[in-house]
Parts: sequence; structure tokens; C-alpha cells
Amino acid sequence: MNAPVRTEQLIAVEGRQASKPIIEFQGVSKTYRPRGGAETVTALKDVSFTVQRGDIFGVIGRSGAGKSTLIRLINGLERATAGRVVVDGVDITGLSERDLIHTRRKTGMIFQHFNLLSSRTAFGNVALPLEIAGRSREEIKRRVPPLLELVGLADKHDRYPSELSGGQKQRVGIARALATEPSVLLCDEATSALDPETTSSILALLSDVNRTLGVTIVLITHEIPVIQEICNRVAVLDAGRIVEQGRVLDVFLKPSHPITENFVRSVTGLELPAELAARLQQHPQTGGSAILQVTSAETDAGTLLLNRLATALGDRFGIVAGRTGTLSGKPFAAWLITVPSETSGAALEALSQVGQDAKVIGYVS
Repeated sequence: MNAPVRTEQLIAVEGRQASKPIIEFQGVSKTYRPRGGAETVTALKDVSFTVQRGDIFGVIGRSGAGKSTLIRLINGLERATAGRVVVDGVDITGLSERDLIHTRRKTGMIFQHFNLLSSRTAFGNVALPLEIAGRSREEIKRRVPPLLELVGLADKHDRYPSELSGGQKQRVGIARALATEPSVLLCDEATSALDPETTSSILALLSDVNRTLGVTIVLITHEIPVIQEICNRVAVLDAGRIVEQGRVLDVFLKPSHPITENFVRSVTGLELPAELAARLQQHPQTGGSAILQVTSAETDAGTLLLNRLATALGDRFGIVAGRTGTLSGKPFAAWLITVPSETSGAALEALSQVGQDAKVIGYVS
């Protein structure tokens, strides 16, 4: 297939040499005054993060956290009130609308509700950004079919949106977003309107696009499974602030903020049985037990974790709850164990000596 890609995009994402971030937010704040409103609303406050070239970077937060504002700042649909937004080496914060047009062609976007033109076929929808960019009819005829083939719709080129399923519509949206050969693909709740099976197929397609074309993806969502399945890095947004960010494995297995802990509980499954949770205290009790959380993110994580516990603690621990699974395609194991309260410090030290992370989450009498 003669896919419309640049030569440098054929380089695999993994193994690339470190380079300057493709997206930088430097102390970005965004405020606005709602129509008819008397008070200024703060959508984002002092947000800083970087996205490396080739990342699949997820931004997760509840409704109203500021996710949509953040993604619209990347393509200049919103302007920062303070701070700098740098995209592919260009500070877009103060660009004129005319200069932004060129920058936006390097940034494709797909939407929750597809935003296809009902009067155009799949071919016509994918061709639209090329027409707007002034490409010739011959070039459009040459470029659109490989894009439809890339997203698995080579046989749907003459179908209208009303004749397509939700997943097929989103595939058209992805092909359209790739038409101008963007460096960055922005996904605004791109799977929220889809059923779980279709969501998985769309995420697999996005992962393939990232891997084969080298396109950096920024994905905003409120759905933890989306982050879990394809993102390598994540930022957690709450009330306009980033409260935690880093590798998905690190953030999910060692959350440091209560908002993150609430989000990832469904992934790790580390919930105390109700009877224990009701008795959990923050200070040790004489004759009681300490509850420790231990995690591992390695091949054969579950077996390694058990071996390390046995090496460090012998038979002086009990297993309360545990779970194994995958994050970003890598295995993990997460367990809750109990040890006597008076030995919790020694247990943490013994686990550290065998290379195992652990923390005390509370005590029970």
C-alpha cells in the first residue's frame, strides 16, 4: 500500500533518540468570562507538562476539569491567558490567526461525535482538509484511497455517514485527521460515544497509526481503560490543575494524589474488604496489623512479587487482596498484605532490600 507518509515517519517510535518535546505547556493559565456572567472562570491554572515526539499521551479528568480547554489550546482554537504553548518548536501563544492556519495543518483532530459532513461520502469527508489546503484534484485522488485503506474502509469510499456504523464514522474521522500529514493527532473523547468492542478496535487503530506513521497522539478522556490500553504517559487533571503526571505504570501503580487513587482503583482492584475498610486507622494499634500495598511492573510480576515477599518476610505476612493485569501492554501485579504493626518498619526495609516498593496504607486493630 502506498500510504501517504513522510520518510521520517517510517522510523519506529521505540528506540528513537531523545529530542526536544513536540508539545510544551509552560505555566499555562486560561480564564474567560461566560456570556452574561459577572465573574471570571478559571479553566486552567499554571499548567506545565511536555509531550515527547512519538508519545501516546493521555490526559484524564472528570467532567469540567479543563480537558477540552487544554486540547483546544494545542491547536490554537483557544488562546492562553498566561504562559506559553509550544507546538513542534513554534510558540503559538501569540501567533496571528493567519499564521495559525499553517500550524493547524500539522495538528489533526478527531472528535467524540465524529463531526462528519452528512452530504459528503467517506471519500469526500477525507478529501475536505486537502481541498481547504488547496491541493489539486489529482493529488486528492491519489492520497485519499490509501488513507481509507489505512483505517480499514477501502470498500466504503462512496458511503455516506448515515450508511456507516459509529466505529466506521470514527475511522473516517481518523483518516480525515491524517490527510494533511500532521505531526500531532488530538483525540477529544474519541471513544466516548462507542461501545466497548468498537472502542477497543479504534484504540488498536490509533496505536497502529502511532507505531507505523510516528504520529504523536494526545488523547483526553474520562475513561481509565482508554489510558490503560494504549497510553505510555498520562497527566491527571483536576479543577484546572495537573495533580499528577508521568509514565502510566508509575502513576497507576503508585498514585500520589487522592483523585488519581480514585481513578485507578478500578484498574489495580486494590480495595480493602468492607469489614477491614471500616476498621482502617491512620495510627498503629498495639497487637494490630499494618496493611501494606506492594506493586510490581515486570515480566512474571505476580511470581516475582510472591518470591520477594517470601524472601523478605518469610511467613510473617498475610494476603488481603491482589490483582494482575497489563498497563500500556506491560504486566503488573498489585497486592495488599498484612504484617504485625510493630514490624511494619522492618518489613518495609526488608522489602526495599530485595528491590520491592511498598507503602503502609493504614492499620487495623
